[in-house]
Amino acid sequence: MEHASIYRIFRMLEMLGSNVDYTTPELTERLDVCERSTYRYIETLKLAGCTIIKKDKNIHKLVKIPSEGIKLEELVLISSEEAFLIHRMLRSIAGECPLVYNLELKLAAIFDAICITEIVGNKSASENIKELKKAINNHERVVLMNYESGHTMQISNREVEPYAFSTNYADLYAYEIATGKNKIFKVCRIGWVKPTCNLWEHEDKHEVIAPDCFRMNGKESTSVTLKMTLLAKNLLIEEYPLSSRDLTYEDGYWWLRTNVKSMAGAGRFYLGLSDQIEIIQSPELVSFVRNHIRKNLARFI
Repeated sequence: MEHASIYRIFRMLEMLGSNVDYTTPELTERLDVCERSTYRYIETLKLAGCTIIKKDKNIHKLVKIPSEGIKLEELVLISSEEAFLIHRMLRSIAGECPLVYNLELKLAAIFDAICITEIVGNKSASENIKELKKAINNHERVVLMNYESGHTMQISNREVEPYAFSTNYADLYAYEIATGKNKIFKVCRIGWVKPTCNLWEHEDKHEVIAPDCFRMNGKESTSVTLKMTLLAKNLLIEEYPLSSRDLTYEDGYWWLRTNVKSMAGAGRFYLGLSDQIEIIQSPELVSFVRNHIRKNLARFI
């Protein structure tokens, strides 16, 4: 949420609850917004549970704040026009890239009003994130309906205890009931989320293991070093933004020195740009690439 919006929300609460009667034009001037926004803030405060009365046509007063507290995400709403404008701005700045999509998913998850992903055609992902966030907050199980597994290549329903998201909302950390294991599920592969109203029973087993910069997961990690051209570096950052933390520039090349949880992510990236990247002192990655080429080469001979 934008810091200025948070400030205005609390500033309005302070003014409406004070002993001074502020007129609507005075509120507008002090908040440095248009009059339409002033009325919009008043309405969203009412939706959040505040009791606001109208003393006369130009003066509003706060008489009661809900006892359970006010949720900030309910105080700032995004209209269809604003969502579309944000979408256009993001696309003009960064184009079609995973980072833009992830930002839109985050905003969709935060705001319960009309959200950006609904405007641009990702409504199901937005609704699934909302349902999963609710289950996490309430410590409840859900069923991931029609989940498309990239590992088993099957579509099935998976009953889980969801307990965390990755930083970009791309992955869901959850304890799977059938296997008794913590697993990472891709949010984009979930058909829809079915609530069960059953509470968690295995919270002591929940564990979040941070993925590597290629979004691969696992408990073990291996060192990998890549020497890259400027083109490869730029494509790396665009597709995997977290990799920028492990990048250095030396002798006219960009170097990635990082630890990976699986060779699959780094290997696939290398295979797509092998003429722009040199693998340095990473025998496990060399072995992965060699085996991948040997396994698939026969189809092209």
